[in-house]
Amino acid sequence: MKLLVQLSIVFLSLSMGYAQTRDTTKANSSSRPNSPTPLNQRNGYETYQSTNQIVGAGPNSMVNTLDNRYEGLKGTPYFLPDWINGQVDMTTGKNYTNVPLKFNAHKQQLILRRTGSGNDSIIVDANQVKRFTLAGNDGQTYLFERLPMAKTNDQALKDGYFLVLYEGKTALLKRIAKTFKSADYKNPYASDVRYDAYQNAFSYYLLKPDQTLTKVKLSDKSIIDALGDRKDELKTFSKQENLTFKADSDAILLVKKYDSL
Repeated sequence: MKLLVQLSIVFLSLSMGYAQTRDTTKANSSSRPNSPTPLNQRNGYETYQSTNQIVGAGPNSMVNTLDNRYEGLKGTPYFLPDWINGQVDMTTGKNYTNVPLKFNAHKQQLILRRTGSGNDSIIVDANQVKRFTLAGNDGQTYLFERLPMAKTNDQALKDGYFLVLYEGKTALLKRIAKTFKSADYKNPYASDVRYDAYQNAFSYYLLKPDQTLTKVKLSDKSIIDALGDRKDELKTFSKQENLTFKADSDAILLVKKYDSL
């Protein structure tokens, strides 16, 4: 009797198993719940239950994402971006005329292109350069000088170059420099600047007959104070000429006036 009951239970179980219909719509998810969709079937809009389903991800790993916010580089390290024909006067007395030049204002380097040597370019040793000129496309000629004998405690000024705005008994000089600022947008306290940039950093100097180099601002008060004498006459001249010092030309006029007194 016991054997008959046990056989009946087994027969009933098998009958129920064959009577069930498999849910094919859940076959993939139920049989392999943690398997990602094959690469050739992904559409880019899949939703994963956890990062473990992403290839290469795990409980202690990070998921790499693309950051396309960077906008590139703005500005240039050069005083003029193109090759400009010019002249280089060396300390040895030798001159190179009508040669393609670039001035890297960021690194204070004069670069010369050797057209007769495969158009390669070289950085000219600053210690051998006395001055150089660039003939700009705007028709203006730019004269740069080195002042290794200037009386100043700033060695960088002695090693670099100055654009000569006016040269008489007193010289008015402009320091042409460039600063570089990196993009800043990746951390929580970033300024959201999405590009690297070169920016102008101009400054002005007076070179007196005794080779004293004095930094000045582009204003009548700063220049007159640095010149040291004839202050009343220079102030009167500045007012009469209505000099605003929004341009280098006003400072040139004032220093020229000083030299004429």
